[in-house]
Amino acid sequence: MKKSILLLLASVAVCWGAAAQNFAVVNSQKIYESMDDYAAAVKELDELASSYQKNIDEAFKKLEEMYNNYMVAKDGLSYEDQQSREQAIIDNETKITKYQQSVFGADGIIAKKQEELITPFQEKVEKAMDSYAQANGIDILIDVATTSVPYYSAKVDVTDAIIKTIK
Repeated sequence: MKKSILLLLASVAVCWGAAAQNFAVVNSQKIYESMDDYAAAVKELDELASSYQKNIDEAFKKLEEMYNNYMVAKDGLSYEDQQSREQAIIDNETKITKYQQSVFGADGIIAKKQEELITPFQEKVEKAMDSYAQANGIDILIDVATTSVPYYSAKVDVTDAIIKTIK
């Protein structure tokens, strides 16, 4: 009985504390979309990635041609020539895959360019959200662009106010 009363009191205290907190929601994607320079940076990044992908696709197409030519000529080749061509195909595929990883991998060219172009915008948005939350006494700021929030009232959405502080 005593344990039940303590548990009930603890639950009431937690609920009371949670109800006293001030919270708001923000849509960071909408903020990014309101920034013209961000759209230009994303476009530049997309064009760069597309250019590299085109080169990689062409390299794989040449590799496929190389393989198909080998398959056609395979029966007329000596064992040594077969081994040599197979190794050339494998080496070429390895080379292309390494190149692809150097471009699109976690430490690749695109990741570095993304960090260079996008990180300043992310820092600016985070700073604006922090400043707004502190200035308005907000204890919890939930980003609906990155968090699943099934419902929220427009009364608690402060996205437009943060956009104004950035501009």
